[in-house]
Amino acid sequence: MRLLAGFDVGGTKLSLALADLEGKIVLRRREATDTAADRFAEYRDGLAYLGLSTQMSRLLRKGLEETGGSLAAIGIGSAGPLKEGCIYNSTNIKLARLPRGCQGKPLYIPMVGPLEEEFRIPVRLENDCTAAVLGEVYFGVGKDVMDKRSLHLVYITLSTGFGAGVWDGGHLLRGKDGNAAEVGHFVVKEGGLKCGCGNYGCAEAYCSGTGIANNARMRLVKENLRPREGYGAELLRLAEQKASVSRSEGSGHRWELLEHITAPLVFAAAQAGDRLAREVIEEACHYAGIALADIANAYDPQVITVGGPLPLEHLEMVDRMREEMLRHLNVLPPEVRLTPLRDAVVEHGALVLAREAAAG
Repeated sequence: MRLLAGFDVGGTKLSLALADLEGKIVLRRREATDTAADRFAEYRDGLAYLGLSTQMSRLLRKGLEETGGSLAAIGIGSAGPLKEGCIYNSTNIKLARLPRGCQGKPLYIPMVGPLEEEFRIPVRLENDCTAAVLGEVYFGVGKDVMDKRSLHLVYITLSTGFGAGVWDGGHLLRGKDGNAAEVGHFVVKEGGLKCGCGNYGCAEAYCSGTGIANNARMRLVKENLRPREGYGAELLRLAEQKASVSRSEGSGHRWELLEHITAPLVFAAAQAGDRLAREVIEEACHYAGIALADIANAYDPQVITVGGPLPLEHLEMVDRMREEMLRHLNVLPPEVRLTPLRDAVVEHGALVLAREAAAG
């Protein structure tokens, strides 16, 4: 059986889908993104991390053994920025360690080259949100639309980062370097929180898993880690609970609790009534809504589909984002809805890329 392979490469997880040539998935596998392998090499004008391509190769070979199939092509949807078949200086894929003396050098994470060399088949790479919008067009909201030129849609994700892909009347918006629609770096609050890109007030600094955690940490720091009852106390208690094992082995310094603040912890504290956590989530929805309005004003889509673990696990975010978007529009409002492909949207898009590559 001839198969297509589709990878979804994220900051925290890596998933693989194997499908037949029509796109019917026959196997899915998922595991944490390997950011800790001690596999580096000099590469172009900087350094290459080879642990990720090794992990992808291992997953793929194991999947082929389980299915008994042979590969026709590979598609990859990956967190960016992307450059010449690699992830380049990523802000969302954080490596556990870097060799000494490499600080300041460009960091590449090659994918296309190593996989093409090993499997001797075509490999196509796109930004994860660009791939995801292809998944929407062919397997999601556009599945039953025969004339794809009639579709105008945007897919956005709220995950480790905040990004988008755009399909405009039969055309995929890519940009000169394949990094079009970097909506996570739309400025939604002048002089706001610092983003991983180095700028201040980006949507990603508020509306991503990383941003939500950082926002909560900043607020706890302002409280000097001595929050008022009902304002940060529950969040800190959950962090202490999460850190209990590591604290017994380490110094137990109170400031170390900040390392244990994550987006899921903030949502849990908000659900328990913590006002600090609720304010952080309210800001995430508020600024995501402004970003949605910017997206609608820029691209004028019929529909914006929303994916990523944050809205998929917290459905109430979508309505709140839509409400805020409506306050800032200069175009007819698009429909805003969850992606019907749920957490497999990037994989489906990667399979579209693989199918295009196999067809030549």
